[in-house]
Formats: sequence, structure tokens, C-alpha cells
Amino acid sequence: ETPGARLVAACRADATRAAETRAELGVPCEASLEALLDRPDVDAVCLCTPSGLHAEQAITAARAGKHVLVEKPMALEVADADAMIAACREAGVHLGVAFQRRTDPDLRELHAAIRAGELGRLVLGTASVPYFRAQSYYDSAAWRGTWSLDGGGALMNQGIHLVDLLLWLMGGEPQVVGASGGALDHDIEVEDSVAAALRFTGGTADGAVGALVATTAAAPGFPHRVEVYGTRGGAQIEGDGLVRWEGEAPRIRPRSVHAADAGSGGSATGLGHLGHRLLLEDFAAALREDREPLVSGEEGRRSLALVLAVYEAAGLGPGRPADVHSAKKAALKCP
Repeated sequence: ETPGARLVAACRADATRAAETRAELGVPCEASLEALLDRPDVDAVCLCTPSGLHAEQAITAARAGKHVLVEKPMALEVADADAMIAACREAGVHLGVAFQRRTDPDLRELHAAIRAGELGRLVLGTASVPYFRAQSYYDSAAWRGTWSLDGGGALMNQGIHLVDLLLWLMGGEPQVVGASGGALDHDIEVEDSVAAALRFTGGTADGAVGALVATTAAAPGFPHRVEVYGTRGGAQIEGDGLVRWEGEAPRIRPRSVHAADAGSGGSATGLGHLGHRLLLEDFAAALREDREPLVSGEEGRRSLALVLAVYEAAGLGPGRPADVHSAKKAALKCP
């Protein structure tokens, strides 16, 4: 149950899965997006489809006058993200991106404290995603591990939540100053391991350095971490908990949810739904109040641009072999 929102219909192209969805959710299940969009009782759609379909589906929904909440990543190319933003703006509908970790009350408090200068000038920000996915995970769906529909591997699919969190906390504009990655332990088109060095410009993070590290080959899977440090304090996030916060008013947070299922590749349904529920509540409120949702299309674009800049620096992408590539020496600014 989500206050302010009501599920009225779903959409599954596969007849068997459509029947299962109708039985599970107790709502009609349309066979096509067009049929779903034709329903007068649908005000907004949530796109939980393969990433490579997001742009076309979001633009179609916007032109039908429906608000759009899209799963991460919002698109596979910056140009597609821009087209989604433009289509929603032209249609007068709202666009939100599902980065639900921003709803965490502790992290929102930390974000406000950083913006207020409590950690001083930021000097270092890191995100580490040491996950594990068996080959069977990639083999379970034809779109997984492909450039055309997944858009990338460990960083684009699993790591982009932490990329968003790091960018949101650090502020400023990131540049990729070096990167390397490839498929080290899986038979897939995309990377299963990647590392990148960053430098930030602007705001309280001006001149700060950073790092992104992501893999799906670290058996049996370990909790992700995001760390932000400044001249007057720092904070450490592990799993879904803010575990340490030191600054002018030192705060230690004993809460730590290690998110073992996320690290080991367990079902997403076992990870808890509070963040998603809060995100949906905010999105519904944004529609009623005619304001930007918590994570707008423009905000979702930032993490996509950084991931693509990492791939460019590492020499990864469609048509390139997914073995280990050396980083380019020149810094690459996110589009």
C-alpha cells in the first residue's frame, strides 16, 4: 500500500506471466504498453522493463499524457535521457528516476549537513560494489549482460545506485581521470569488473578526488560501501545503513543492514520495500503538488553520464571486446 497512489493495472506481453500477475496483484494486466496507456484510469506508469527499452517507452508514455517513473538506469545513452526529459517537459508531465536510497532519513540528514558545510571542504568520495552474480544470473534472461538492453554490467546495472548516492552527497561535477575494466569471470558482452579514478569540480567538493569500484565476480558477495570525507569530518555507509558519521557534532550510527542478498545476487524481493514505497509516496505527492519528484530526470541523467564516461575511459562499449582494457590518459568530462 502506498498513500496517495493506487495500482490500477499492469502490463506483461507474455500471456502466462500476465495471468500470474493478474492473480498476484488482483488488477487487470494488459498485453501491450499501448493498451495500458489507453486506460483513462492510468495517470502515471512505472517502467520496470529492460534498460534498453526505457527511452522509447518513456517517450511514448509522455506523449500519451502519462507521468513516468522509470527504473535505473533511466536510459543507455545521454542523448536518450535528454530526449526523455524533453518529451516529458513538452507534454507537461513529470519524470522521476528510481534511486530509492535517497529516501533514507539518515542519508537525507547527512546530505543536508554536507551542504551546510559540517564536513568542511570535501576531499575524498568513494563507492565500492563488491557483488557476486553467478553465470546463471546472466543466462536467466537474454537481455542481461548485453550492451543493447542492459547497457553495461557491474557499474551500469548493479553499481549505478551507489554512483547516484556518491554524486548526490559530493555535489560538484565529476571528471573521469582514468579507468579500466572488463569481463574477468563471466561469459558476457559487458564488464563484470571496473575501477575508475575521479576528480570533482565546483561546490564544497571542488578539487576533491574519488573512486568507483564495481564487480559481480567477488564470491560470495559483500556489502557495498559509500564513503565521503572532508576537512572537518566524514561518513561511512555500508549496505543500507549509515554506520559512522564524524564531524563537528560527532554521530555514530550503529544501524547497518549489510544487504547480503544484494551482494550475493539474491532476489530483489527480499531486500525490503521501504525505500521504494517512500519514493512512490514522494512521486505521487509531486504529481498532486505539481513539483519535481525527489529524483528528477535531470538528476538521473547525472549518474548515467558518469557511468558512460567511465566506459569511454576504459575502452568499454558495443563492438569492443569485454577483456581488460587500459585507461586512457586524458581526462574525460561527463557529457
